[in-house]
Amino acid sequence: MAKIVKRKKRRFNFQGFIFVFLLISGFFYLLSSVFLRTYNNSLSLKKQSILSQIATLEIENDSIEVLIQSLSTRDRVITIANDNGLTLDQSNIITITTGE
Repeated sequence: MAKIVKRKKRRFNFQGFIFVFLLISGFFYLLSSVFLRTYNNSLSLKKQSILSQIATLEIENDSIEVLIQSLSTRDRVITIANDNGLTLDQSNIITITTGE
């Protein structure tokens, strides 16, 4: 005759599950906070470097704009034309006005 083996039904240990879940979630919280802090610092450094590049380029653009304005003045153009032997003929000048 075979021996009858009674198996115990395992009960779900809810407190054990909560403890393991708490440990795992705490570990992921610490891991993500360290990662996010590091990532935030790197983004902040990139932002500062980009802002400094923007400021440098704005200053350069302003200086180039001033240079362009000084190069396109009428007096400068007339001086260069006179130096090269060109003359200003008033009969060839056409003035366009707006309809205002």
